[in-house]
Amino acid sequence: MSPTKNKSTKTSLAKKWIQMEETELQQAIVDNCLPRYPENEPPKPVQVDVVANLVKGRHTFVMAGTGCGKSRISEMYYNLFAKTKKAVILVLNPLNVLGDNQVKEKVAQNYTAVNLKNQNFTPEVAANIQKGTYNFVYLSPEVFLNNQTFSEIYHNPTFQDGLALIVVDEAHMLYSWGLVANKEAKKSSAHKQHQDRAVFRPSYGDLGRQMMATENTPVLLLSATCRPIAITEILKSLKIPEDNIHFSHAELTRPELRILQFPMESSLKSASDLMNMFGNKKEVNSEDIVPTLIYSGTRNATFQVMKVVNSAHGTAGEEYNPDSALIRRYHAGTGDMDKDDTILGYERGDFPCISSTMALGLGQNWKQVQRVIHMGRGDPSCINQMIGRCGRDGKPGLAILFVEQKRKFGLNTPEAIKKADKQKNDTQMDALAITPVCLRIAFSIDNKSVEYLYKLLRPTCTCMNS
Repeated sequence: MSPTKNKSTKTSLAKKWIQMEETELQQAIVDNCLPRYPENEPPKPVQVDVVANLVKGRHTFVMAGTGCGKSRISEMYYNLFAKTKKAVILVLNPLNVLGDNQVKEKVAQNYTAVNLKNQNFTPEVAANIQKGTYNFVYLSPEVFLNNQTFSEIYHNPTFQDGLALIVVDEAHMLYSWGLVANKEAKKSSAHKQHQDRAVFRPSYGDLGRQMMATENTPVLLLSATCRPIAITEILKSLKIPEDNIHFSHAELTRPELRILQFPMESSLKSASDLMNMFGNKKEVNSEDIVPTLIYSGTRNATFQVMKVVNSAHGTAGEEYNPDSALIRRYHAGTGDMDKDDTILGYERGDFPCISSTMALGLGQNWKQVQRVIHMGRGDPSCINQMIGRCGRDGKPGLAILFVEQKRKFGLNTPEAIKKADKQKNDTQMDALAITPVCLRIAFSIDNKSVEYLYKLLRPTCTCMNS
């Protein structure tokens, strides 16, 4: 339980916001945003809806596709508070690199922010957090739960008074951690398809106890993909009753993405199907190759991908060159300096391709990615995350999925899929590999909007199943 404190000292919005009726409130939120953001980036309906819910003190779960501006919601809410209130927004991130990226974005927009790690958690930083110096405080579940200094700050009445919102970013990962914690992941082939998907968080179940040790602080959960079974388990772990949370749904599909899925002609281990994706350097210069991310399920596979891409381009052996002008790699085991060099080099345009595991791109808001290639079958929710990293500039993007024609001990026919438990990760993985349904619809089928269930109600898709 949180310490007893005078409720009147709790940071709160001006009464004018709280007393507004729903329609008036939503228009006021829009008006407050317009001068703060570019004219071509007006607030989206889902953003306004969520901020209005937070104003009313409602816990909110947002399900919206990558690129829908989920990270801007907390900014819009923060902007409603008077500067003198020193409101603080706490953001739980699954990966430190995700927090680093978001801090850079916030600082660039003149907010104060810190990504709290055990390494940088100095007495000075602790004092600044206590005083409300930072508008946004990013941290991992481990620091949130296990760091004694942060625990003392978190339960301090002064900090609690300034705490305006708790955000759980990439909330679907709580479900992944739960699969590991209850040993379900050992039975799941889909979970094993993505090596850097989620590190074991043994204390993930304690998040609810800590988060609920607050008074009148709303919780915001953000996810681009979350199946009903995952939502139920996440809310259970966070100790939030389903009748005590508002759900906001936005477009889960990305109409600007063209999705192509090909049965693999070669083995997944060889990655030889990539040979047709890259022209020889005599025909196509490396600087003319569109910015591409190639995702593999294991760290070892990322090197084989580089080898094949270089072979196709006529630059065999360049996979050993750390300064390659064609392709470099990134995974959870890559050294921190190499990770930084890869990301900065890609952003500068030093090379067009990255071979990576799922560790790359979580929370990155790259505008230049035009093509994403995924190697092998995988959990649709993970693949959806990965292909969502292209076409973020609003222009058409291309997602290419290479899938094994058959999986050992897998569900390889429609008849087998029909008899299986549809909510299991393995079933969904195999179903995606053989589905004749529009791929854009297949990725968003869990959205509650009836439009997602009826292809004829949607704009014509350009995926290869349409």
